[in-house]
Amino acid sequence: MSARWLREGRSNASAAAGAEPSKRRLVSPLGQGEALSRWLQLARRGQLPHGFLVEGPRGGGKTTVIEYFTAALLCPSDLDPDGPCGVCRTCSRIANGLHPDVHLLDLAQDEADKKAWKKSFYVVTVEQVRRAQEELQRHAIEGRARVLVIADADCLGEEGQNALLKTLEEPGLATFLLLEATRPENLLPTVHSRVQRLRVRPLDEGTITRELSARMPNQSARFPTALALAAGSLGAALEACTEHAVQIHDLVLGMLAEPDRLRPVAITRTVLATSSEPRLHGDSVRSFLRTLRACLRQQRDALAAAATATYPDSCAEPWTTWLELTLAAERDLDLMIPPEQVLTACLVSFAGN
Repeated sequence: MSARWLREGRSNASAAAGAEPSKRRLVSPLGQGEALSRWLQLARRGQLPHGFLVEGPRGGGKTTVIEYFTAALLCPSDLDPDGPCGVCRTCSRIANGLHPDVHLLDLAQDEADKKAWKKSFYVVTVEQVRRAQEELQRHAIEGRARVLVIADADCLGEEGQNALLKTLEEPGLATFLLLEATRPENLLPTVHSRVQRLRVRPLDEGTITRELSARMPNQSARFPTALALAAGSLGAALEACTEHAVQIHDLVLGMLAEPDRLRPVAITRTVLATSSEPRLHGDSVRSFLRTLRACLRQQRDALAAAATATYPDSCAEPWTTWLELTLAAERDLDLMIPPEQVLTACLVSFAGN
């Protein structure tokens, strides 16, 4: 979740005192269709379900959707009955993380954030949930509604999810809980039963290309590769144009070019070396696995396209097996197994197939 959101535990008084917002403006979600429009209309009337889950892949636009829902709930303007106006002071403060009635639960963003607010890089703690619940007992400062955004809700521990149930059942007047999850299956059935769900739709290649051209015009040479790796995610496409992603992609291509000479430990060390801090090793391993999976899909699809009348199952190996191994490795990361151990084990399995 973006660092621009107001952190839980930060004094609302400072936000209400008129801190000068930056120039960032509210952004409308791209390519989400009629389902999003219907929910936004309910949000404008204050009739959105009090528990709402936005789910989808990393970089798929969940943050933008939740921010837009938040603005729809709080925007006082009558300019648009179907969505937030995007230009009033309320919308501006929401876009810049300064609205006093918006609270956030999330993972630590850096060491300073971890120390100041007693957060974790890996788990949204039960203590964070309880602090947020205390905040929600207070009256809304501007009176329209109170919004609790739970970024990385799939990183809530079981104790934290159980503590959240009472608030989901009895949120209070004009109180809305917006949950964001990449892996909604990590949420307890009792949480699922108390929220409505919206899955973020993948974007078409034309939309992603237009956004890349507008945001990163100097990286046009990377656009074809970015589109191949994006799988409909603008965030993944933007990430694919960074220098870090180029290093990861080159490493994957080199590995696939000579699979019989695979060196699991050496490759793992190279992947970890692309991160400047140990706490970022998990992100680098995830990036490597996502890139590897995209390249494996390309290999598999090229094989299928080249096939004649028959397509023996044996021809799909080892690509299909390797795809399954990358998915299993990501699940291991979710279980907080050390990234070095996860990737090494995955690559050793590759070498054995």
